[in-house]
Amino acid sequence: MPPRIPTSLVSRPTTTTPPSALLLAACRAFTTTTPFEAKHSSSKQKLDQLLAKAPAYPYPIKTTFKQSWFGLYASKHVQFGNNIPNKKYTITRRRWYPNIKHKKLWSFGLGEWVTCKLATSVLRTIDKVGGLDNYLLSEKPARLKELGPWGWELRYRLQTSKTVQRKYNEERLKMGLITKEKMVAENVKLGVAQGVQEALPTYKQRRLKRQDIPKGFAERWKKSAKVKKVLFGEPWRVRRYVGREAGSERRVKTEAENARVRRVEAVMARQKQANQERKKIEKEEKKRQEEEQLLKLAEAQAARRGGPTPSAQTATESPNPTVSA
Repeated sequence: MPPRIPTSLVSRPTTTTPPSALLLAACRAFTTTTPFEAKHSSSKQKLDQLLAKAPAYPYPIKTTFKQSWFGLYASKHVQFGNNIPNKKYTITRRRWYPNIKHKKLWSFGLGEWVTCKLATSVLRTIDKVGGLDNYLLSEKPARLKELGPWGWELRYRLQTSKTVQRKYNEERLKMGLITKEKMVAENVKLGVAQGVQEALPTYKQRRLKRQDIPKGFAERWKKSAKVKKVLFGEPWRVRRYVGREAGSERRVKTEAENARVRRVEAVMARQKQANQERKKIEKEEKKRQEEEQLLKLAEAQAARRGGPTPSAQTATESPNPTVSA
């Protein structure tokens, strides 16, 4: 049934235009063209676009928790269960989601910030291995399995970057698997000039904001930003949150605190020994004063009685042996 059209929009029929022509003009024309593409594509389409250039993912992809496809979830999955407040009440279903954080991590191989969703366990592992690049470039099967499709595509981008390829060539040169001339030729093909030790970023770096630069690392950050060196395996802290500290910093602080505690304990031990000696001397002095007072009292009593004094009596009882001889 054609849609209703207001009478004000319909022209009055004339003798030259038949009513059937006006009715056909007012109706919506039928078209066979394809409709416009949907604004939001499905997760499957996003996944296909993500893995279009990367190699085939070697592990099965679960379809029950699709948001884990686009982050570093470490094979974590949503869990299901029941809320049972009391046997008299109705049991309701519920879910337990993994602890996921939105972080911005720096990649020296890609030369850019990588904004990703990742589990807290993955964040601890990245801190342990020394950076996002070392986490992604690991060859362990368990690590490759927990990367997921998004991590697999990011790992492929990192491996195909000029920085990582030049680093691999340098390692092959040290092990004697490649000659220096061949390495220089491969570097020239990759776009790395001969003798240049700085990494050339494959993606354009955006200008860093002041709040993005971590506190306490300003000098090293400025130096690394100027020469763009690859800092694989070095202590790093280039994330936006700076509340946590690196293991080396924590170790230095712990050693300094232990040294301070040892110094304080040594000072307290010396003070304790000095106090003990002072109390011992005071006790001996007090005892000597009491003996002197008792001796004076005994002499005074002997003087009143008219007998020999205790000092003279002790002298007669114990004469000098040289004089008697």
